[in-house]
Amino acid sequence: MLVTFIIAFNLGLVSTAHCVGMCGGILTTLMLGSPEVEQKSKLKVFNRSFAYNLGRISSYSIGGLVAGLLGSQFLGLSQDINAHLILQSIAALVLIGLALNILGFSPVNKITEAIGMKLWKKIQPLGKHLYPINSQWRALLFGILWGWLPCGLVYSALLLSLSTGTATEGMLTMMFFGIGTLPGMLTIGYFSDYLNRLKTNIKFRWITASLMILIAISLPASTIYFSKHHDHGDSNMPSHQHH
Repeated sequence: MLVTFIIAFNLGLVSTAHCVGMCGGILTTLMLGSPEVEQKSKLKVFNRSFAYNLGRISSYSIGGLVAGLLGSQFLGLSQDINAHLILQSIAALVLIGLALNILGFSPVNKITEAIGMKLWKKIQPLGKHLYPINSQWRALLFGILWGWLPCGLVYSALLLSLSTGTATEGMLTMMFFGIGTLPGMLTIGYFSDYLNRLKTNIKFRWITASLMILIAISLPASTIYFSKHHDHGDSNMPSHQHH
């Protein structure tokens, strides 16, 4: 379980460049286009950004809870370790496809994000009622809505939540994924120009894609390793016979 949370956190951490493209514009506007900036109230701007991200992570967690519930139904049909491997392998393949997309070799990002576009078209108009985003509560609600923005990386993390097979672990998996995205998203408004330049840097894209592929490989690999370790431990347990 802990390994899954660590993997989810690292996935969020290396998603910074992708998050810049997906949410950077709206968050920069949220942070830099407000009266508080003109008054040089950086604390209020930061609090508003934090509220937005808290709402976004809350939506991720709700999605993880639902995914975990669905996973419990799927895994309930089979107690075999292969059921976990199937789900984690699918998540790994999606993640590898996204890594290749970062390098310009695959359109998988557009394909995966098109999946949730119908739902997003219904949710997105609700955000207009929150403008101007001039309070922490409005920022929180806006973040909750924006958390449902179609995103290939989020879908990959949801597949990982699905593989946990429980609602609680699925929710925590997405929460750790969201926390992993937090450092980049909290600083994006202050360093937006630098992060945008970094996003187009070929070396940074190769590093990000390589880390994502390593994380993808670690998904099924960790399950195989720990299942073999568990089986080995069971085989070494002394058997007690009653005479």
